[in-house]
Parts: sequence; C-alpha cells; structure tokens
Amino acid sequence: MDSAPFLLIFHISINACSHNVFQRDSLRLLRFLPLTALFIGLPVLGQENNRDSLIHVVLEEVVVTAKRGGGEILKVPMAVGVVDARDFMHSRRVGLNEALWGMPGVFAQSRGGGSDIRLTVRGFGARGNGDRSNAATIRGIKVLVDGFPETEPDGRTSLDLVDLSAAHRIEVIRSNASTLFGNASGGVINIETHSSFTEPFVESNNLMGDFGLRKHNLRLGLPFGKNRLSISGTNMQFDGWRRQTASSSTQFHAAFVSEIDPDTRLRLQLSAVRSKFDIPGPLTEAQYLDDPSQANSTYAARRERRDNTIGRLAVSLTKTLSSSHLIEAMAYVTPKLLQRSERNTFRDFARAHVGGGAVYNWSPQGTSLMPKLVIGVDESYQDGTALFYNLRNGEQGDSLRTNKSEGANSFGAFIQGQLAPLDRVTLTAGLRYDIQTYISRVFPAGENRRSLNERLSMNHLTPTIAIMVELGMNHVVYLNYGGGVEAPAFNETDPPSSLPNAELNPFLKPMSSSTVEIGLKHVMDLSPGSFLSSLSYTLAAYVITIRDEIVPYDGGLWYFSAGKSRRTGLEVGTLVELKGRISLKGALTSLHSEYVEYTNELGSFAGRDVPGIPPVVLNLRARYTPIAPLSLELGLEHVGSYYSDDANKFDVPSYSLLHAAASYTNRFGATRFGAFLGVNNFTDRKHASSAFINPVTSSIAQLSFPAYLEPGLPRNFFAGIDLKFDL
Repeated sequence: MDSAPFLLIFHISINACSHNVFQRDSLRLLRFLPLTALFIGLPVLGQENNRDSLIHVVLEEVVVTAKRGGGEILKVPMAVGVVDARDFMHSRRVGLNEALWGMPGVFAQSRGGGSDIRLTVRGFGARGNGDRSNAATIRGIKVLVDGFPETEPDGRTSLDLVDLSAAHRIEVIRSNASTLFGNASGGVINIETHSSFTEPFVESNNLMGDFGLRKHNLRLGLPFGKNRLSISGTNMQFDGWRRQTASSSTQFHAAFVSEIDPDTRLRLQLSAVRSKFDIPGPLTEAQYLDDPSQANSTYAARRERRDNTIGRLAVSLTKTLSSSHLIEAMAYVTPKLLQRSERNTFRDFARAHVGGGAVYNWSPQGTSLMPKLVIGVDESYQDGTALFYNLRNGEQGDSLRTNKSEGANSFGAFIQGQLAPLDRVTLTAGLRYDIQTYISRVFPAGENRRSLNERLSMNHLTPTIAIMVELGMNHVVYLNYGGGVEAPAFNETDPPSSLPNAELNPFLKPMSSSTVEIGLKHVMDLSPGSFLSSLSYTLAAYVITIRDEIVPYDGGLWYFSAGKSRRTGLEVGTLVELKGRISLKGALTSLHSEYVEYTNELGSFAGRDVPGIPPVVLNLRARYTPIAPLSLELGLEHVGSYYSDDANKFDVPSYSLLHAAASYTNRFGATRFGAFLGVNNFTDRKHASSAFINPVTSSIAQLSFPAYLEPGLPRNFFAGIDLKFDL
C-alpha cells in the first residue's frame, strides 16, 4: 500500500467527556436504543462469553498516516478511521458524504444531491454554510487527495478533484491535527485514488439514477518493470431534483510511480477537472413545508452557479537513507479558472496554488526505547486576479465593478518525537509554529477608485502530547492533549461596514482550540466455535475548548471572533462480523457545543448552543450475504435537531432515513462482474440536509422569516454495473 506524502498523522489531542451531551434530541433517540445497544454492546458480550477462546491474530498493517508519523491504526494515539472502497462502491458514489456517513464524529450531508456537500468533524467547519461562504467549499478540515492538499492556504477546501469512482481508500483523523498539518482544527481526510497492482487491467464503472443521474468511470492500470501507470477518467451528469440543482463534472487523473532503486520512489501525478453546478439557495420554513423542490427566488433570478476548471501537477520523492533515516519531499502546482454568479455580481477568478514541503523521519532500530522523530516544513501560496462585473440576466455584464488580486500564504514547521519508556507504554509530544498571511490588492476600476494594498498576518504555536498503553494484543487505550488552529478563509476577512477604507478585517484572530481526549480501540478475531467471527470497536470521549471562534454575522455579511466556546463529545464505532454471513456496523456521535463567552450588540449568547452542530448523529448498517456473490444491505441514518443561529431561534428539524441496496459480484475467468441496485430515503421522508448559519432575516409585521433550510433528496433509486478485465 502506498503511503501518500502529506498524509494523515499521528497527532495528540486529549479529550475527556464530562457533560451530558444528549440534549433536546434525547427522547427521539430512545426509539433507536435497542438497536444501538445491539451494535455497541456486542463487543462486551463477545469478550465475556469468549474470554478463554480468543485467538489473537496479527492483523495486516493499516497505515493511517504517512511520513508525518505513520503507523498502524492501533498505534496512533488519537481517533482515526479508514474507509475501504468496498464500503461505498454500491452507493451513488456522487458525493464524499456517501463514503463518510458511517464515520463517528463526522457529519456529512449532500446539500442538493450532487457533489456539493456539507462536512463537519466534531463541529469544526459548521460555519461554512451561508450566503457568503462559497458553495462547494468546506472549512476547518484538511483534505488531501493522494497526499497532496486540496485545502487552500487560507483553509478553504473545494472538492472538485475528489472522485469516489476512482478512490479505493479514505483515511480520516477526527482529532485536532494542527500540530503536524497546521490550519486544520477539525482533522484530516486523505483520499487515495491509485491502488497498488501487479497485473495490467481495464475497469469500467457505470451508474444511473433518478433525477437524471449518470456517471461513468474508466480506469486503466499498466505495470512495467518496477514502474506502474494508472489512469482514471470520469464523467458525471445530474439534472437535479430541485429547480436549479443541475451539476456536471468531467475528471481525469493519472499517476506514475517508479521504484528507481530499492531505496527511492518517485511519484508523478496529473489531474484535471471541469465542473459546473447550479445553486438553488435556502428556503424559509413555510416554503420548505409547502414545496421543498422549489429554488430560492433570488438565487434563481440571478442563476447562481459555479463553473470551475482546475488542474494539478504534483511530484513526490521518498528516499530511504538507511534503516533509521528517511526523507520525503513533495511539490505541486494547481492552476484554477473559476467563474460564478454570486451575490448579484459575476465573478471571474484566475488563481495559482503552489506549494511543497519536506519531512524527515528518524527511527533507529534495536533500542529498547524505540525512539521516533519527525521533523518537517511545509509552505503553500495562492494568488491571482479577481474581477467582479455587474450581473445581467445571470450572465457577465459590461461594467467592471472591482479589479483586485487576493493572495494567501501558509508556512509551518513542526517536530514530533516518540519514546517507549516502559513495556507497552508509548509517549508522544510535538510542537508546530504557523504563520498565516493575507494580501489584498485593489486596483482602480473607475474614476473614483483608488489603489489599495493591505496585508494581514497571524501566527500560532500549537503543542501536543499523548500517552498510549497496550492492554493486550490489538487492544489499546490512549490519553492525549493537543492544540488546534484555524485561520479565517479569505472571504471571511472582509471588513465590517464601519471600516469603509479597509480591505481586510483587522479585528479577526485565528481560532485556537485545545482538546483533551481519552480513547479505547480493540480489534479481535474470534475462535471458530464462537457465533462472532470478528469484531472491532472504538470509543472516544473529549472536551474541546475554543477561543476566538470565528462567527458569521447577518448571513456572513462579515465575520468576527467570539470569546469562548466548549464542545463535549462521545463517539462510538463498532463493526461486528457474525457467523452466517452477517455484518453489523454502527456509529454514534453525541456532541454538545455551547458558547461560554460571547457578546455582541444583539446581546449575550453565553449558554446558547453553537449553531450548525447536531447533538446526536446515529448510523447503523446491516449487511447479509446469503450466498457468496449476493449481498443485501439495510441502513439507518438519524440526525438530531439543531439550531441555525446564535440566538437559537431557528431550528433544523431532526430526521431519520432508511436506505437499502442489493449487489451481485462474481468473477468469470479474467473478468470480474458487479451489479447493484439501491434506494435512498425509501420512506420518502422530508428533511433538511443543510442549513445556513446566522441567516439574513427580513422583518414583516415585526416577525422574521429567514431563508435558511436546504431540503434533502426525496426517495431516489440508483443502479450500476461494474466490469474489470485482467489483461
């Protein structure tokens, strides 16, 4: 398995749950407790009934981190998870939410049924929904594709280059990952798209579904000598179910890996994408209840949309200097042409995102302390022009309103060490220093305009420390304390109206957090006489204290730093393989997030829930394989009610959805054939899949009717055929 260059790390954040996180949605959750008890209680039952008959097996290594601290999943002292392609290959494969929906601590939703998703990890990223938050971008989470960052220097991430049809594995760090990855309080997600192979192959994946969904992927793998070339191309079309929700995407990915010698590996990667999607906008509660398929009238009149053309050329080199020393360097350039109709202007961006870094690993062999040292540096810079025109019938007008360029630079250096002072005890500590810089240049676009050139810099020192104890084979407990840092995205640095001559908000501060986490992980293979063949479970409890939380004001008209907030959470995940070809998977997230100190001109919000963060998310899946080629699956998804505003006036209703799928996979000589059929939300439950945070309100008869609800997909069917030919 290839280790991606800039991949998930070992971090260290220490969490301890000390609060009752089952808030107002607790009663709704009670109906699911019998099933939850089955999924979460089975590990305990398995241990007690089979204590003397356990067979401990050395598991195949699962690398959850690359050169920034790599190791097996059970050797990383933090909450991590891995999703294999087999877990989502029989889904719609359109949005990243379909791969991550069963991951504890992760809240992922499709905003319109396409690839534009809402993604939060332990509440981080929740503010990234709103009128000024740039659709199809997320906040607070570092996203990598094959180890190269999708996340821009200012912390925004678009998912244009993410293709589930090409992905074979997704790695997730759910804890603060800022110590080794910088601007990423919510953790790290790495999508691997090119798997290892030894024989040439051609693979075709084809999908069709309701509302005009069509997706076709063609993959090619060619090994020659110690080299291998993999190519993937995907075309996707979606007509949409609401007015103005159509989307399309054409992607190309190619990777060349060369084993230059036994100690040197070179990787070259080329990617390109052209994506388009319309934005239907939010609805008021009355509109949502009356006709959720309608679009926001203002968004429809402006034909709000995105048209993105993005490429990437990347290279990484891994060199093993000796049995104890390893160095990896990487560099990339990502040119972008972005056009959009947004907020009554037509916007034309031309940007280039360039970056790179190096990581040194020292791991001497044969010493009782088993020391490890990781030292690294990374740098990324993005700059380019931003032209704002008037909007005429949803198209670019002839009047240039704003001519400017926007630059952002992120620099970080880190060090992390590990020792084993006692048998089965490991200590880890690390430190990182970040410098975040924003540059805004405004050029004259009319007689009354003047040139402006402003710079805003932020820096932060982030520590981490952890202890992990092996309780037995494949059974560990860990305790960690870590820090997180999250700088505002560039569009969040706009100044308030009270500063008419400023281009960057001088009152913003980087959002910093500290996490205390305690966790337990266990993976077991059981004896042939047990009714369980294998089981694994993870448990994480944590408290996160956040200072200077970045908060949108009046629909994101501008952003400011709130005083202090706290999140207390519990995450449970389990996978049980039963005799009789049955597997059960469960994920429960319970999270209470509240403002501790926060006052503005509208009053004090101390004690109020932080908007956009559900108190309860529950996912359950049962899979039955009556005969080897056939598989049947039933899934449950429950999201608790949460608020969309600081004052906690507007709530997003809770919902529970049921999904089902059936698949058939078999091999005929050199050909592997797969077919699948599924239905999502087969009870056709009306639900809101996203909500705008702190929405703009309009007063009518002294009442406020904000548009903040984004309806989710109704019942929808999909089917597909996959073919793989070994050449």
